[in-house]
Amino acid sequence: MLKVGIINATGYAGAELARLLYSHPEVELTSVSGRSAGGKALADVFPHLACYDLTIGEEIGDVDFAFSALPHAASAAVCAPLVRAGIPVVDISADFRLRDPKKYAEWYGGEHPAPELLSQAVYGLTELNREAVRQSKLIANPGCFPESALLALAPAVRAGIIGPEIIVDSKSGISGAGRGLDLKYHFGEADESVSAYGLSGHRHLPEIVQELASMWPKETGTERGTWLAVGVASRSPGAELTTALADMDEQQRVAVLKTAREWTRERQERFVYGADEMRPMVTFTPHLIPMTRGILSTCYAPVTAGALPLGVAGDVVRELYQDFFDAEPFVRVVDSPPATKQTRGNNMCLIYPTVDVRTERLVVVSVLDNLVKGAAGQAIQNMNVMLGFPETMGLDAPAVYP
Repeated sequence: MLKVGIINATGYAGAELARLLYSHPEVELTSVSGRSAGGKALADVFPHLACYDLTIGEEIGDVDFAFSALPHAASAAVCAPLVRAGIPVVDISADFRLRDPKKYAEWYGGEHPAPELLSQAVYGLTELNREAVRQSKLIANPGCFPESALLALAPAVRAGIIGPEIIVDSKSGISGAGRGLDLKYHFGEADESVSAYGLSGHRHLPEIVQELASMWPKETGTERGTWLAVGVASRSPGAELTTALADMDEQQRVAVLKTAREWTRERQERFVYGADEMRPMVTFTPHLIPMTRGILSTCYAPVTAGALPLGVAGDVVRELYQDFFDAEPFVRVVDSPPATKQTRGNNMCLIYPTVDVRTERLVVVSVLDNLVKGAAGQAIQNMNVMLGFPETMGLDAPAVYP
C-alpha cells in the first residue's frame, strides 16, 4: 500500500482527510503533522479518529503522497520541497489556485511563497480538468465556494448560452471558517441567525472569475447564434419553439432533444475556450448559516438572446446538464431543488438547473458538503486520478441522513 501523509491534520479539512482515507483500500495514512498539537496522539485531538494509532509530528515523515491542509501562505513553503523531491501533492489551501502571482498578492496580502511552481500546478476540479490532473504532480484543490459555483455554471458557459453578468449567492455552514476562535462563530452569535460577509470582495471571487474565464467560449454572444438554428422538428431555421415538450408527441420530443444535444456537442468542439478578453462580471456573496457543514449556492446568469427555444427552455437546459454530467460519478442533476443534508458526509454535488422565463435568466442551485466535495473528498478524488486508481475508490459512501 502507498504511504500517505497529511500536513496539518489538526484542522477540520485535515481531520476529514484522515476519516475518509481510513476506508481507502490502496493507501495507508502513516504520517500526520500539526504544529499546534505536536507530540499528541491524533485520537486525543480528534476522538472520532481513535481508529488510528498515530502521533502528530511537527513534520510528516517518509511518504509516497502528501496532502497539505495548511492555511494559505504557509502551505506553499511546505509543499515546494516535496514537489521538488518528486512526491505528488494535493494542496487544499489557496496557494496554487490563482495562476497569476500578482492576483495572489492582491487578494491574499503578500508575495507568493513559491511562484516558480505556479506553472506546474493544475486546478483540481476533476470534472473539468481530469486529464490535466492525471498528468500533474501538484494539484491546487478548489475552494469550496468556487467548486459549488463552477460545477453549477460550467455546462451553460461551455455551451455558450449565458452572458457574463453572473450572480453567485452562497450559504455555508460554520465549519467552512475552520477551527479558529472568532466571536462571530460562537454559538450565541451564530445560532438562529444568517449573515452575509465578504461583500467588498471575498478571496474566492478571483478564483471563480479565473476558472469561468478559462472555459468561456471565445466567440461573442452574437456570434454564438441561436440554439437549434438548423430547425427543430421540421420547423424552419431559427424558428422559435413555443410548444412545451410536455405537449409534444414522443417523436417530436426525441427530435428536439436530440438536435439540442448535437448542437451543444458541435458548438463545444468549435469553441476556443479561455478568451483573454473575456472576464465574467461576477457578483459573489457568501452567507454564514447556523449549521455545521454544507454549502448551497444559487447562481444566476442572463440567457443569451435567442440562445434557448421559448417554451422548452427549462427542459432543454435540464437535458444539457444531464448530458454534460452523465459520466460523472460525483455530480448528479436532480429533478427538484436539493437540500444540503442530501450531501452531508459524502462526495456528491447535486445540481438543479432551470430557466426563469419571466426574466430570461438561468437559475442553478447546487449543494455539496464543504468538508468533503468542497475539500477532503475532492482532494482524494484528485489523488485517485493522479495515481491511476478508480476515481470513486474510498469515496462511494452515501450521505449521512438525517
